[in-house]
Amino acid sequence: MKGNSDTYPEIAIQSNNKTQVRFNIVETTIEDINHDSRICYNFEYVEIEGELSRNKIISAVIGNSYSIEAELALINNELSNLGTNEQIEYAEYQTLREYAKTIADNAGFIKEK
Repeated sequence: MKGNSDTYPEIAIQSNNKTQVRFNIVETTIEDINHDSRICYNFEYVEIEGELSRNKIISAVIGNSYSIEAELALINNELSNLGTNEQIEYAEYQTLREYAKTIADNAGFIKEK
């Protein structure tokens, strides 16, 4: 999901028994209704139910881009087609996995590793 804030957003906030974890935060200058420029922040976020954990954050961030079925297909295609063009998509997937781990590690209040 995508969000926007007038101030730099907190990485993780709790609301309605869910935790919203925000990432890909980008500072943007926009023109408001009075034609004045102001800074705001665009970001993506995932919502996680229950107790927050590193694994839940990683799964949610990856799940923001890939369904479980797409993820399994990508992995299986990589294993069966080594040396083909699908390696590019698999490399992008691995980059996302590493990024998801970084987000989880920076969320701040994770109880389990």
